[in-house]
Amino acid sequence: MTKSLKVLVLNLPSPPYQEVDRDWAGGFGTAVPCNRDHYGQDSTAPFHPFLPYVSSTLSEAGFETTVLDYQKLKLNQIQVLKSVKNENPAVILSLLGFSSLEKDLELLSKIKESLQNVFMICIGTVCRVLSEKFLLNSAVDVFLRNSYPYTSNLVDLIQAFQQSKPLKSVPGVSYVKSGKAFNTPESSDLNLSDIASPSYDSLELEGYDNCVNATGEQYQCVRILGSKGCPYKCMYCPYPVGFGDKWTCRSPKEIVDELEYLRNVRDIRGFLFRDQSFMFNKKYAKEICTEIIQRKLDIAWDCEVRANDTNRSLLNLMKKAGCNRIQYGVETGDPEILKLAKPGVQLSTMKKAFRATKEADLLITAHVILGWPEDTEATIKKTRKFLLSLKPDGLNLNFMTPYPQTKMYDLAKKHSLISTANWSNYTSHTVVMKTKYLSPAQLNSAKTRFIHAFAKQKLKQLILQPNIHNVKRPDLLFGSAKDLVRCIISP
Repeated sequence: MTKSLKVLVLNLPSPPYQEVDRDWAGGFGTAVPCNRDHYGQDSTAPFHPFLPYVSSTLSEAGFETTVLDYQKLKLNQIQVLKSVKNENPAVILSLLGFSSLEKDLELLSKIKESLQNVFMICIGTVCRVLSEKFLLNSAVDVFLRNSYPYTSNLVDLIQAFQQSKPLKSVPGVSYVKSGKAFNTPESSDLNLSDIASPSYDSLELEGYDNCVNATGEQYQCVRILGSKGCPYKCMYCPYPVGFGDKWTCRSPKEIVDELEYLRNVRDIRGFLFRDQSFMFNKKYAKEICTEIIQRKLDIAWDCEVRANDTNRSLLNLMKKAGCNRIQYGVETGDPEILKLAKPGVQLSTMKKAFRATKEADLLITAHVILGWPEDTEATIKKTRKFLLSLKPDGLNLNFMTPYPQTKMYDLAKKHSLISTANWSNYTSHTVVMKTKYLSPAQLNSAKTRFIHAFAKQKLKQLILQPNIHNVKRPDLLFGSAKDLVRCIISP
C-alpha cells in the first residue's frame, strides 16, 4: 500500500437556510430552518459517529487521512474551497444528507472545478436511494451504497482507484461511465465486530454540541455506536434503510474502553448511544452498564429504547451507570394507528415504560409524529391528550416524512399523499405529505396547538412542582420558565 495517497474526509457545512444534522433519521439526517443565506453553521455542530470510524479504517489501510468537519469549523463556501485546495488531496470522501443533498452536491461540484483530478466519493444513507438523475448530473465520481457507519467496501474502492482497477469490481457502488449509470451489487452488511474500532487520535473534539442533565448542567457530548440494526421494520422508519435490519453489536468491553478513553484522556463526560434500541439485547446492555460501574466512570449518557424492550431492573442498573435520559418513540396516541405504526406496542406498553423509567429517576424525551395517513383532527387530539398524560420531560415533535425504501413511502405514493418531491423539504420539521383527511396547513396548525399545550403543561409543572434541582438553581428555573412562556406565546 502506498502511504502517500492523501484522503480528505469532509462533513460539509450546513446549506443556506438550514442547520442540518446528517446523523438522525437513520443517517438520512434532519434539519431545522434558519435565516442564514449562505453555507455555514450558526449553532454548535453535532458530532457524527462516522468520523472516528472512517478515520480508523483509512489509517489502518495506510492512507494519509485528514478529517475536516466544516460544520464544526463554521466555514462558508469561499472558506471551504480555499481549505480543500490547500489540502490538495488525491481522494475526497464526503458525507451527504437527505435534505441537504442538492446543496451538498452543488458545493462538491465547485470543489471538483478547483481540483479536477481529485477522485470524489460520497457516502451516507441517501446514497442508497439515489435515482439515475442524480448520478448522471453530479460531479461525484462514485456513490458508495453501504450502511452506517459507511466504512464497508471503502478501502476496496480507494484501492481500485489507486491501482486503476475497474469500479465494477467493487461491491455496492454507483457511478457513471460513457454517459450511463452503473450500480454494482451490494455485499452483505458487516457485523460491527468485524470493522475497525473507532479512532479519535486525529479528531479535535472541542466545539461540538452539549447534553444537559437533570440539574441543568451542560457537558460536551459525543455520540457512540454500540450496536446497529433494527429488526422491527416499522413501516415509517428509516432505521432499517440506514442501519440495516440485522442486529449486530460491538463487544461491551470495547465500547466501555472507548468511553473510558474519551472520559479520561479527552475529558468528554457526556455520551449519546446511537443504538436504535439500547435494551434490544438485555445481556449486551447489562454488560455495558456493569463494566461502567466497575470502572467507576464519572459519565452521563442518553439512549433510545423501544417501549416493549423496557426492563425495570435494567433501568435501575442504567441509572447507576450514569444514564441520564431515555428517548422513547411514542409516535401516536391513537390505538388503531399505533397498530400500523409500531406492531407489538400498545398504549398500555408505553404507559408502563414511562412509569418504570420515572421510578428509576431517569428523564424522558418523547418522539411524536404528526401526519399519519389516517390522521384526522380527532386522532391528533388523542395523541396530544395521550402525550400530556405521559408527562415526558422533553418532546421531539415531527411531521411524517416518507423516506424512500420504506413502506410508508410506497403507501404515500399509492394514495397520492406526497405533496412535494423536493428533498430539501424532507427535514422532518416540514410537511411533505398530507393525510387522507388533513391538508399541510391543517397539520401545521395542529403542531402549533400541540406545542402550545405541552409548553403550558411544562410551565405549570415548573411553577407548582419544582424539583430539587430547580430550587438549587433558580437561574435555570427562571430560564426554563422564560423559554416555555415564549413557546406559549409563539409556538
